[in-house]
Amino acid sequence: MDAWSLAMKDKSKSHLEDNRSESDDTLVQLLIERVDHMETKVQRSEAEIEKLQRRVLIAEKRISPLDNSHIPWRRIKKEENGSAVDRCEEGEFNDTDIKPEEEYQLPMDIYTIVASWRFNSRPFWTSMLVIAVQIVLLGLLLTDQAQGTAESDIVVFPANVPTIVHVAQALATVIAIMDQDDLRSAIEGYFDGLPTRFKGDDEFQRMTKAQWNFSCAIRFFQGFLSVWSAFVLAVQAETVFDVLLNFLGVKFVSDLDDLAFNLSQLGYFGDQCQRASKCISEVRFQQDNHNKVDESSWTRSWFYKYAHVLGVFGVLAMLLGVFFYVVISQNAGRLAPQVIKLQVAEGVVPFAAVFNGCYAADRKGPKYNRRLAYMQKGFEETGGKFGFCGDIGGEQTWTFSVGSASDPCGGWVGRSSPSTTYSILDLADNTQWFSSDDVLLGNLQMSRVLNPTSECKSFTIDKPEELCEELTLERRIDANNQEDPRSTLFYKTFVNSTGATAFTYHALTHPIYVRSSSIPRNFNLIFFTGQSWVLTDVMKSTSERKSQSMQEYMDNDPEFYSLLNSTIFFGSNVTLVTDSVINAANSHTPLGLRWFRIQGQDPRFPYNYPTADESRPVDIVVECATCNNSTNPCDYGCICRADQTCDCEVGGSGALCQQLPWGDTICDP
Repeated sequence: MDAWSLAMKDKSKSHLEDNRSESDDTLVQLLIERVDHMETKVQRSEAEIEKLQRRVLIAEKRISPLDNSHIPWRRIKKEENGSAVDRCEEGEFNDTDIKPEEEYQLPMDIYTIVASWRFNSRPFWTSMLVIAVQIVLLGLLLTDQAQGTAESDIVVFPANVPTIVHVAQALATVIAIMDQDDLRSAIEGYFDGLPTRFKGDDEFQRMTKAQWNFSCAIRFFQGFLSVWSAFVLAVQAETVFDVLLNFLGVKFVSDLDDLAFNLSQLGYFGDQCQRASKCISEVRFQQDNHNKVDESSWTRSWFYKYAHVLGVFGVLAMLLGVFFYVVISQNAGRLAPQVIKLQVAEGVVPFAAVFNGCYAADRKGPKYNRRLAYMQKGFEETGGKFGFCGDIGGEQTWTFSVGSASDPCGGWVGRSSPSTTYSILDLADNTQWFSSDDVLLGNLQMSRVLNPTSECKSFTIDKPEELCEELTLERRIDANNQEDPRSTLFYKTFVNSTGATAFTYHALTHPIYVRSSSIPRNFNLIFFTGQSWVLTDVMKSTSERKSQSMQEYMDNDPEFYSLLNSTIFFGSNVTLVTDSVINAANSHTPLGLRWFRIQGQDPRFPYNYPTADESRPVDIVVECATCNNSTNPCDYGCICRADQTCDCEVGGSGALCQQLPWGDTICDP
C-alpha cells in the first residue's frame, strides 16, 4: 500500500472515531433526560398514592366502626384559667392501671354529642335542634292544657274520677319516673363530673367542663319536663284508657333524642353526624373516682355515686305528694266548681225562672256518690238544689229538687238524662231534663262562676233612670176580691240601697213600691219575685220594734226578708200577679203589664210559687204618678210642675189629673 492510501485510511478511521464519540454523547444525554422525567412521574404518583391513602383512612373512620382495641388511654384536656391544659398525675400511667369495671360508656343519645363535640360543628347544632323540638313540643302540650280550661288556675284537674282511674294514675306516675333515663343520666353525669380519660377518637380530648355541665342541665330540664307533662296528663285523665294514651304520647316526645341518635348512625343527618354517633358508640371512658366507694362509711363520694337514685326518688316523692293532694282535694270537693250559674228559659214549668241565679257548692253538707250538692244562693233553705243520684230506674243521673232537706234520689222534681259525670258542668249543653212524670223540661244552661263577688253579688238595679218614683193603682182588688174604686198611691224605695247598689236577692234587684199609708204593722207592696211582679194584700209585721219607720223596718228587720221569702215560695199574701217578664224589655218596671189572679198550687211541687192564671185576668191599671212633659204628661192639658206633680187647675183630680172635672156632664165619684 502506498503512502497516499495509508494516509487516507488513517484519516477515515479518525473521522469514524470522531462520529462515534458524538453519537454516544447524544444517546447518554437522552437517557439521562428520560430517567429524570420518570423520576418526576414517580414522585407525583407517590404523592397521589399518599393522598389517596389518607382519604381512604378518613373514609374508613367515617363509615366503619372505630376499632379502639389498640388505642391507648388518653387524658381529657380540661379547662383551667381559660386555657386547655393536660393535668398529668405524677408517675407513669399504663393501660393496665384501669380495671375493666372502671370503664363505662356515656348514654348513646344526642345529649352526649352536645357534651363531646365541638361547639361550631354540624353534629352539635343538629343535636341542639332536636332538643329544641323536644322542649317546644312538651311546652306546647302543657300550654294547651292550661289554655284549654278557661280557669284562673294554671293547671285544672277534674272534679273527681273513679277509684280505678286513681290507681292507674299512681302507677303511671311511678312508671314515668322510672322510665325517664334522661333524668337519671343528667343527675349522675353532673355529680360524676367530666370523665378523666378516654379511649377513642381524638374529638373527645377537647371535651370541657362547661360543655359537659351544659349538656347535663338541658338533659335534666327535658327529662323533668317530660315527667311533669306525663304526670299532668295522667292526673287530668278521667279514664284508664286516657291515662295510658297520654303516657304513651309523652314517652314518644321524650324518646326523640334516642330516635335522632339512631338515625344519625344510619346517615340520615349527614356523614359528620354519622361519624359522631359511631365514635360515641365505640368510645370508652374512665373516671378516677367513678364507682370507687367505701361502702362502710358515709362519704362524699358515696353521695355522688347514688345522687341519681336520691334525685329520682326525690322527684317521685314530690309528684306523689302532689298526686295525693289532688286526690284528697277531689274527694273533699275542692276541685269541683264552687259556684255555678243557672239560666232557665220559660217552658213546661211556668215559674222555672224563679230558680235562675247562682248555686254554691255545699262542701259541708253530705256528698252523693262522691259528688257535691249545689244550693241556690240567697235561698239556701227553700230554693233549688242540684244533687246526684246513683240509681233512678237503674240509671245514674243528676237531679233537681227544692229545699235543702230534699233527697236527690227521692224528692226530686227534675232529672237529667243518664250521666256519670263528677262535675255538673260536664253535662253537655244538649242534655235533656225531665220532670218526675217524665215530661220533657228542655235543657238547662249552666256555667262556671269564676268571680262570685262580681257575678253573684252584683245584680245592680236595672235601668234606675227609667224607674217611676210613684205608682198609682186604679180599680184595686181588695182582700174580699171586691173592686176598690179609690186610687191608691205607691212610692218607690230600695232596701239598704240606692239605684247603684248591688244585690243577690231577686226581689231587691228591682225597686219595691210601698203603699203610701203603710206602716210596719199594716202595709201593701208591689215587688219583683224573680219572674213576675206581684201585688200583695195587707201584710202585718209582728216585730216588737214599734217605733221604727217603714224604711227602717225594711232595711234592718229580718222579718221583712222572711215575708218576702214566704211570698215568693208559698204565694203568701199575694193578691195579683203579672205574667212572666223574664224575656220582656220592660221587666224592670210593673208599668204596662197585664195582671192576673194567682194560679193554684201544682201538686208536683212542694211550693206554691206566685204564677199567673192567664184564664183569669183582672182589669186594673198601674200608672206612673210622677209626670214628665215628654214621657208621662198630665191629662187634659194640665201643667207638670218642677216637682213632677200635676197642677190640675181646670178642676180635674188624680195624680195625672186623669179624673175629669165637675160640670162636664159626667158624674165623678
